Amino acid sequence: MCVPAAPDLTGRALDDRYELHAVIGEGAFGRVYRGLDRRLARIVAVKVIKPWWAEDTAWVERFEREAQLLARVSDPGIVQIYDIGHAKEGPYYVAELVDGESLAERLLRGPLPAGEAREVAEQLCDALASAHAQGVVHCDVKPANVLLARDGSLKVGDFGVARLAGGTSQALSATVAGTPRYMSPEQARGRPTSAATDVYSAGVVLYEMLTGEPPFMDGSAVELGLRHLQDAPAPLPRGVPGDLADVVDRALAKDPSERWHDGAEMASALRACGQEPLRGAVHRERPDPEGHEERGGTATIVLEQPATVRLSSADRLDTASAAAETRILGGRRPPASGPGPAPSRARRRRRLIVPAALVLGLAGALVAFLLADAGSNTTVPDLHGLPRGGVEARAQRLDVHPSFASRFSSSTPGTAISQDPSAGSHVPAGSTVAVVLSAGPPPVTVPAVVGQSAETARIAIRGAGLHSQTALVAAPGTSPGIVVGQTPAGSQTSPRGSTVALRVAEEPRWRPLTSFSGVDEGRSVVFRILGRSWRVSYGMAYQGTCELLVVCQGPSAAVRNMESGATFGSFELGEGAEQTHTFAGGPGLYRIDVSAGNDSARWNMTVEDRY
Repeated sequence: MCVPAAPDLTGRALDDRYELHAVIGEGAFGRVYRGLDRRLARIVAVKVIKPWWAEDTAWVERFEREAQLLARVSDPGIVQIYDIGHAKEGPYYVAELVDGESLAERLLRGPLPAGEAREVAEQLCDALASAHAQGVVHCDVKPANVLLARDGSLKVGDFGVARLAGGTSQALSATVAGTPRYMSPEQARGRPTSAATDVYSAGVVLYEMLTGEPPFMDGSAVELGLRHLQDAPAPLPRGVPGDLADVVDRALAKDPSERWHDGAEMASALRACGQEPLRGAVHRERPDPEGHEERGGTATIVLEQPATVRLSSADRLDTASAAAETRILGGRRPPASGPGPAPSRARRRRRLIVPAALVLGLAGALVAFLLADAGSNTTVPDLHGLPRGGVEARAQRLDVHPSFASRFSSSTPGTAISQDPSAGSHVPAGSTVAVVLSAGPPPVTVPAVVGQSAETARIAIRGAGLHSQTALVAAPGTSPGIVVGQTPAGSQTSPRGSTVALRVAEEPRWRPLTSFSGVDEGRSVVFRILGRSWRVSYGMAYQGTCELLVVCQGPSAAVRNMESGATFGSFELGEGAEQTHTFAGGPGLYRIDVSAGNDSARWNMTVEDRY
C-alpha cells in the first residue's frame, strides 16, 4: 500500500508562535521540525502529527498521551516537553532541542569502544530507571531515540509507543508497537510489557554499540520477531570484557524474569563492570567464536550463575581443602615438589583434614550469623549519581526509605551528590537514608541590557556565565540593533549556563496598515502611525462619459493630524498609473478625507507605515 507524503510545513508558524525552520526527523506517526518559540526566543523541537492520523480520534488521543508521558517523566536524561497544542496544521507538542546527534547517526561511523559503549548504556539505563520508577515503560528503545549531546550527556526521546506499566493493552487495534530490530520477545508475541521490556531493547542497543549492528538484521517484521523469540545472538567480539558481555547476555534473555528487573538494576550492573565480580557468580572462559584455541595470552573471562553440583563426602573434603590452599596462595595452586608418583587420595585426605574442617566450621558460623541478621538489617545502597527516580527505585528494593534535600553543586541537576548513612552501611530494614540532590550551580544575576546594542548585550550576558538567543522584532521609534526586551528581566536570578532571550529592533520596512476604496463617493478614514514616516499609494480610473472629455474633475484627498490639528495639504488622485505620497509626520493619529469629485470615477488607496 502506498502511504501518502505528509506536507512539509517548513516556513509555517503554528498558532502564530512556533516557527518551523527545517525537518530534522520523521516517523510513522509524526514529523519533527527544528523551530523557534517566538514568545521566548528559544530554539525548540516541534513534533506535528501527520494529517491522516489527525482524522482518527484514537490516534490523536495517543499523540496527546505521548506528550503527557514526556511531561510526567522529569529527569535530566529524558527530553523535556514545553508545550502542547492543536493548530490548523494539526496537533503538535514542543520539546527541548538537543544539540548533538542521535546514537544511530554515531553508529554510522562504526562500533564504539567497549568503555564508551558501557558509559552510553549506563546513562541510557539511568534515564530509563527514572521512567520505570514512575510507572512508564518506553517500549521503543533504539539508537534513533537516544540523543547524544555535545557536552557528553545523553537524553532519551520519543515516548510515542510508551505504556503505563499495568495500564493499557499492548496494542491499539491490532498493531504491535515497537521497532522489529529492537523488539523484545514479549512484544513480538503481543504480550503485556514491563520495565524488563526496555531492558531487552537496551541490551540490543548495547550489543549494536559493541558490534556495529543489532543481533538480528535481516528479514520481515514477522521474521525478525521470530528470531528474537527463538535465536541466540552471534557471540560478541573477543575484545569485549567478560563482565560487560555478561550484562549483555542477561539483558537479552528470552524470559523477562531472567533479565535485569528494570533500568536501575542494569545501570548498577554496568557501573560495576571492571570494578569487581558480580556477587554470586563464578568465572568461565568464553569460547573462541571461530573454534580456535588462544595460546600464550590471557583468556577472556565472563560471569555466570554457579551450577549446583553434588559431591561425595570425600570429594567435598578435598574440594574445601583445595579452595583453602588456593585462597592462601593468592589464587595460585601450590607447586609440585618434584617428579615422582602423586600421593594417594587417602594420604591427601589425612594431610588436609584439619584445615578443611576449620574452613567448613568458619563457613557454617558465617552462614548462621547471616541468617540470624537477615531478618532485621539491610545494606544501604550506593545512590551517588542517580536521578531521584533511580534513588527511589534502588532504595525500595533494599527496604530503605529516602528523604530528599537539595543544594547547589557542579554535578548534574537532579542527581544524588551525598547520602547519610553512607553506601555499604548496615541499618535496620525500613530505615531512612538522607539523600542530597544537586540543584545545579548557584544562580547568577541577569545583567540589565535593554537599550544596549545587541553585541554589547551578548558580551555582558556571556560574562555573567549565561547564554543568549536573539530574535529580531519590529520596534517603532528604536534604532536597528538595539535591545528592546529581555527574558528573564535584568536583576533577576537565573541558573548559571541558562539562556537569556533578547528581542532586538530590526531594520524598518514598509508594513501595510489599511486599505479602502470607493466609486463616485467620498470617504474619511482614521488610523494611527507608529513609525517615523508613512506613505499613501492610490489609483483612480474614470468611467462613462468622462472618458470622452478632455478635462475631467475627479476625486481629491486631504490629510490631517488629529492630535495637533496640522494639515498636510491635499492632492488629486488623477487618472493614470498608481501614485504614491510619502509623509514624514512621525507617530500620531491621522485622518484622510477623500472627496468624490464631479465626474464618475473608481478609486482605491493603501496606507503603509514604516518601522
